[in-house]
Amino acid sequence: MVTQKVESSVVKNGYTSERPVSIQSIIFPNLQICDIEKMFFRANLKVSFDYDRQTLEMSKGGVVKFDTYFNGFYLDNWKAYTRVTHLSACLNLKGSFKINIHNIDIFGEAKSLISQQLVVTEYLEIVSILDNLDLSDRTGMVYIEAEALDDRCKIAGGYFYACAEQKTDIKLAIVICTYKRENYVNKNIQLLQDILLDRENWRDKLEVFIVDNGQTLGEFEHPLIHTISNKNAGGSGGFARGTIEVLKQQRGFTHIILMDDDIVFDPLTIERLWNFLSLANRDNLCFGGSMLRLDRKYIQHEKGGRWDRTKGFIGVKKNLDLRIASNALFNEVNECIDYSGWWFYCLPVDSIKKYGFPYPFFIKMDDVEFNLRIQPEYKNIILNGICVWHEPFENKHSAIAEYYQIRNSLIFNSIYQGENFTATDAIKSFLKPVLRELFLYRYDTASLILKAVSDYLAGPDFLEHLNPDSNHRNVSQFAEKAVKNDRLSFVYSKYVESVEQTENTSKRIVRYLTFNGHLLPSFLLHGADTLESKGYKVVPFSEARPVNVFRAKKVLYYRLATQAGFVVHFSRLHFFKILANAVWLAILTFAALPKLKVRYLNSLPRLTSKKFWKKYLELENKTD
Repeated sequence: MVTQKVESSVVKNGYTSERPVSIQSIIFPNLQICDIEKMFFRANLKVSFDYDRQTLEMSKGGVVKFDTYFNGFYLDNWKAYTRVTHLSACLNLKGSFKINIHNIDIFGEAKSLISQQLVVTEYLEIVSILDNLDLSDRTGMVYIEAEALDDRCKIAGGYFYACAEQKTDIKLAIVICTYKRENYVNKNIQLLQDILLDRENWRDKLEVFIVDNGQTLGEFEHPLIHTISNKNAGGSGGFARGTIEVLKQQRGFTHIILMDDDIVFDPLTIERLWNFLSLANRDNLCFGGSMLRLDRKYIQHEKGGRWDRTKGFIGVKKNLDLRIASNALFNEVNECIDYSGWWFYCLPVDSIKKYGFPYPFFIKMDDVEFNLRIQPEYKNIILNGICVWHEPFENKHSAIAEYYQIRNSLIFNSIYQGENFTATDAIKSFLKPVLRELFLYRYDTASLILKAVSDYLAGPDFLEHLNPDSNHRNVSQFAEKAVKNDRLSFVYSKYVESVEQTENTSKRIVRYLTFNGHLLPSFLLHGADTLESKGYKVVPFSEARPVNVFRAKKVLYYRLATQAGFVVHFSRLHFFKILANAVWLAILTFAALPKLKVRYLNSLPRLTSKKFWKKYLELENKTD
């Protein structure tokens, strides 16, 4: 990373005078974080990247462009939400170059050349390549293109900067909630130390609070990194404890960044966020981070999302390939979102003081609920280049997650949907997934969904006095879990057969009328369960369809990516016992829903208060 040569400024009333302020450094690929080069730069065959020196090496005729997800400068959010009105740029160069600066509109259609200049330097030197560009009539992206005019040319970084008043007292507290994921946490903490925390100019800008729900993480020998042992109350409890600790410090923190423990991120995105906050033209901004896939690091899982009471989560900008420039531009088109996930979420400390702490959901929906609660006053922004890489959710889906999803969705809809959330909506929200799991022979998961409904019907008092760790262990005990062992009889041809399986309309009707075979006489089932028989099926875990198991007696659910799975068996007894329980709970829900909605709504202030969380986390006797 290039050293930033911006002039020192006079500080008055918490702001610098209008002097040059670095706002976005060029980021290069890093083998420990992300090595997808087209997300950082595009180059021809006469350009190579030195990962050790973090330098682009160019021979004559080499061309590199920075019209990318990480290194394009995307104008619209900077213009709308900061005091930046003009833009300048520098590169750290050695050799002879032709430097072009381009502007391309948000739709990737109209491109214009802003400036062109020749640069010659004998040694690596920071050179101004753009001076005070007026942004008032521009949209989309400004980006840099460099062509080597000689051999042995180098680019060792660069940055965009602007002349603007900068707020100097921005101080960030990163709160990481973890449960026995030391490998991820240790790696991210080491990166934070190496890239940010050990830099002298970051000592008063950032501290890290790691809430250890598993109580297995050791201490870190760094004055800016704090480990907090905590009762296992899930992500909700971990983030609540972290925010309590941040507020208790009284060290001038202005913003809190909530982060998952099982992610990979580039600490330089924290620097970008700090720069944006320091130049923001309002104080009510919250910042999300896009979630990118850890297995395919160029694919975006979502950039925030919306919540629908019948469809659930609706991710925005899903499955975009961010190597493509037009996709990166489209990604900056702001859409209406209800929430941004707490894998990376930055909020002003004042929002906690005004609106309270997370609702005690344990996991699932706490980020959605909090976003909706503060939404009348606070604005969510998600910028290109601020992201995390996360394991795909289909690799993490489990019966346990289904329990929390159903229970917490019912609570959430009761609080926020009001009269729009009817008994029919509530009953459909759990009957459909129960029937699906029954049709798939996943009887344990179906039972856990009904436990979720039963716990919801017990009301907010049950949630308030629940021992979250004991409940989670109880739920986990009866859940179907994908495991990796040599006894799983995986047959790839059967797996492919399930993926490619189709059915005609008449067969589909028969399946529905017989509850996916549970009403068929035994002689019509495939009795044998040897590897070669039709009675033994191998089905993709996440993409399973009831047609895949129809008339089989034994099914292996398998995750190809992790080579883990579990076996289930056909059972009429389990099917009809669970179905009867589901019908009974539907009747109870129909009768109880009107009063339950009122009780859950009234519980919101109490269950999001500091007083509640200190009691829930057994902190009453600890000083503020």
